[in-house]
Amino acid sequence: MASPQLLWGKYIRYDRDGQAALLDPVTLDSVYLDRGEVTDLSAAPPTATHTALFELGFTPGAPQVDPRDALRTRLRNLGLDATPVRISGLRVVLTDRCNMACSYCFVDTNTGKPDMSKDDLAAGLTYLFETNADQDEVAIQWFGGEPTTRFDLMQCGDNLADTLAAEYGVKQVRRTVVTNGARLTDDMAEHFARYRYGVGISIDGPPSINSAHRRLLGGQAADDRIRRNVRRLLDIDGIHVGCNLTPTPANIGRLAETVKWIIEELGLKFIYANTPIPAGGRWIVDGADLAKELYQARLVALGRGGMMFSVLDRAFQALDRRRPMLLDHMQSDRTLNAALLPGRSVSLCDINFTEPEFLHTIDELRENPNVLGGIAKNVAPLPECGTCPALAICGGPSRNEQLLIGGQRPDPQMCAFYTSTVETAVWDNTGVQ
Repeated sequence: MASPQLLWGKYIRYDRDGQAALLDPVTLDSVYLDRGEVTDLSAAPPTATHTALFELGFTPGAPQVDPRDALRTRLRNLGLDATPVRISGLRVVLTDRCNMACSYCFVDTNTGKPDMSKDDLAAGLTYLFETNADQDEVAIQWFGGEPTTRFDLMQCGDNLADTLAAEYGVKQVRRTVVTNGARLTDDMAEHFARYRYGVGISIDGPPSINSAHRRLLGGQAADDRIRRNVRRLLDIDGIHVGCNLTPTPANIGRLAETVKWIIEELGLKFIYANTPIPAGGRWIVDGADLAKELYQARLVALGRGGMMFSVLDRAFQALDRRRPMLLDHMQSDRTLNAALLPGRSVSLCDINFTEPEFLHTIDELRENPNVLGGIAKNVAPLPECGTCPALAICGGPSRNEQLLIGGQRPDPQMCAFYTSTVETAVWDNTGVQ
């Protein structure tokens, strides 16, 4: 593929095999040009192609404002604000104890810190429900460490959640658990079914891939045990089982093969691929290659009756709806998933449990809801963002990424990932229609 070019100073032009696709990086309008139209566009205007593009809103002339300002204006006009209105979901970090030692885990496990107490759990859940009184839904995700090591707290929390939902008029409680799948008892399976759990099993691929970075504390692999437990869960009505897939040095270059194995051998049809976060202040993967691999893996999943979600789907949705999707730190209704930690502490970032800027007590959140703005994204913080094809889909690094990187300037591989993701989505979404 040729590198994208700027057309008329404001549209991204992608060329491929004599064809082209144009993208307005602010409005997310896109259009496909066949070979004849590409040739016609290069002739002196006005041609039929120039006229057709003008009718579609693609007009020549220099931009009147910085694209970043134009995007911010568009966000305001659409009512899209980077500041969350409330916390509607909690990732409840029950413990940092874990029966596995995964090399890439973003949680410091088995440190000896105290687990969550029942009083802390009750305080956090009470805050969640009172904040969402009369709402349609709240979300609770059990997390660790390995959360099933404190299954007793999960049981206690689910029972309390039912009581609080009735008290505060919350219509539905959506429950999920993120687990390595190595521990499963009959009591757990029965409990998951009773509450219609979503169970996310963290698996990086077949045994040769998974065991490269995911082993039990004793050093042995647990793949056979995990496979048996996945099959048990799939046989139980009321439990929705999916896979949390993390790109690692072991499966990069083999993601399509990995997804095929997860669907065909494990029988898991729902796969969520995590986006890498900076490790040691930088990305550890080639961003452009990862974007291409995720697309190939997505096609493999669709071809086998599965569904694979990743940042690529964010780009697809943005193009489909002509609506920016760059506020990835919160839900589409401007609510926030936060992390409830032992000690009645809440992190506004549910994948960063240690950054002081994100940490607040429950009392602080009650007294001053405006502190939720501490997670808000600074949209397009750099001048270079104004010429980026991913302007309305990435919009620059999140607060968490900025803190991990140590500044506003994103990792070059992050930029390559998002620009390649947008190019893939434009061709798939526009070029085939």
